[in-house]
Amino acid sequence: MEAKQNLVIFFATLLIVATIGIEMASADSLCGLTINDLMTCKSAVSGPKPLPPCDKCCAALTKADLPCLCTFKNSPMLSSFKINSTLAMDLPSKCKLDSPNCST
Repeated sequence: MEAKQNLVIFFATLLIVATIGIEMASADSLCGLTINDLMTCKSAVSGPKPLPPCDKCCAALTKADLPCLCTFKNSPMLSSFKINSTLAMDLPSKCKLDSPNCST
């Protein structure tokens, strides 16, 4: 459960950056994902009728350093950007990927 929460927080943080148009100062990616990669997953984690993750979203997730996502577990930004945490936590499994173990 904690691993899924960390994943949700990671996606929310990245979507926040994309939404407000801030470019990352020193890197093109965060945990191996670019903002464009993350935006491919937005329709699967938000809105009243979210779509299943598309092939581009799942392909982007395969490039991610999933354990790196654990560093975002305490971010309070999810609800302010209307990210459905349950949907975000389920993305790796919907894409047939393992969720990171963030308990260590």
